[in-house]
This record gives sequence, structure tokens and C-alpha cells, in this order.
Amino acid sequence: DPLLEPGEADVSALVDFGALAVAGEAAGAAAWGPIAQGELLLRLGARQRQAALVRGREPAEAEAIAAAIERLLDPGQMGVLFQVLALTSPASGPPPGFVAEERWQA
Repeated sequence: DPLLEPGEADVSALVDFGALAVAGEAAGAAAWGPIAQGELLLRLGARQRQAALVRGREPAEAEAIAAAIERLLDPGQMGVLFQVLALTSPASGPPPGFVAEERWQA
């Protein structure tokens, strides 16, 4: 169960984003992306969150947090390797972290 111990189970998968977007739109959703995980996290405030997390921490702990954030954002690590697709109500506009130009184009 991937929800039994969050963060401990690998739930990554090879995803056919095109097929997922087409299926979502066929069901009445709007599809956005895919975009790189690193870009999405930066747009959602990953650097600001990092600053808040390291405030008042010991240097070693702050460095560990910085390294973890870099792993998520860096194009050479998980930043580009992992992609994000969002499905929304067609009337809702772009979801947080996405822009209008990233609406799925079949």
C-alpha cells in the first residue's frame, strides 16, 4: 500500500501522458502539460518553502534540506526525469503551477 508509509514506497511509473490526456479530455476534463517536475515545483514556491524549512536549523540539517530540494528540482536528477500532467474542469483555467500555454494539444 503506497499510502501506508508516505515517502517510503516508490510509486513512479512510465506514463503515456498522451493517452492519459486524451482519455481525460474524452471524459470531459481539460488536460494541462506535461511539464517538468522541477519547473512546477519552482512555480509553486519550492525555493520559498526551502527558506522557511531551513530557518533556525543547524547547518547540517539545513544542508540536508537543501540537498533534498536540489534532488527534486535539478534537471540532472529528478527535475526533468519526472513530469506532471494535470486534469481539471474545463472551466477552471490553468491549475496552480501551470500557464495557459501549457494546455494539452493533441
